[in-house]
Amino acid sequence: MKLMNLFNGLSSLKNKEAGRRVFILANGPSVNSLDLSLLKDEVVIGMNASTLLEEQNGFHSKYYVVSDLRFITHPEKRPFCTSRLDGSTVRVLRKELEAADDKDLPNRSFYVNALQRDGFSKNLTAGYFFGCTTTMLAIQLGYYLGASEIYLLGCDLRYSPEAPRFYSEPNPQLEDSFTSVQIWNILNAAQLMEAEGRALYNCSAQSFLTPYVDYRNFNSLFDDSAAETSMSDVVAA
Repeated sequence: MKLMNLFNGLSSLKNKEAGRRVFILANGPSVNSLDLSLLKDEVVIGMNASTLLEEQNGFHSKYYVVSDLRFITHPEKRPFCTSRLDGSTVRVLRKELEAADDKDLPNRSFYVNALQRDGFSKNLTAGYFFGCTTTMLAIQLGYYLGASEIYLLGCDLRYSPEAPRFYSEPNPQLEDSFTSVQIWNILNAAQLMEAEGRALYNCSAQSFLTPYVDYRNFNSLFDDSAAETSMSDVVAA
C-alpha cells in the first residue's frame, strides 16, 4: 500500500537537484523531432502524455506533473499519469486533482495548491501560479528543485486542430485561447531566473516563445564541441 505524501512534505524536494540542468517534456508536436534517448542520464520533468515518449525512447522522468482535471479523468489519458508511469517517478499534481487520483500507486505523490493565474512561486509549499499551462507547474517545480538551467522541449504553444500535440487524439482537447497569458508567464519565469544567475531556455524553433525566451538547439546540449546556435539559425528553421 502506497504511503501518500501530504502537502507539507513537498519541502523534501527543495534544492533536490541543486546546480543541475533540468529538461521539461511539454507535449507540442516538435518534440517528435528530438532524439529523446539522450535524456537517459538527465533530470527530466514529464507532464501529461509524456509517458508515451518515455516508453518510445527508453528512459523515464524523475518527476512528473499534471494540473488539468480533464486529463486525469479522461479514460484514454488517465493511464499516462497513473498506471503507465514508472513507479520511481515523483508526481506533483494540482491539489484539485487529489480526489480523482489513484491512491494505490507506488509513486511518491504531492498535491500543490494553485494560487492564481499570473506570477511565479519560489516556494511550492505555498502554492504555484498556474499561468494557463501545465508547463508553468513544471517550471516552478524545476526552480524549487534548484535547477541551474531549465530547458523546455515541445513547448510550441501552437494548438492547431490537426495536430495540437505530439500524439494523435481521436477527439483532441484544444486549449483555450490563452497563448498570450502563457507566453507572459513563461517569459516572466525566464527573467526571474536570469536575475538570479540561472536560466530558462526554449528548445523548439517553431515555438511562439522564440522571440521572447532564449533558444537552444537540443542536440548541441549533448555535444561539447558544438557551437551555440545563433538566432539566425532559428529564423532559418
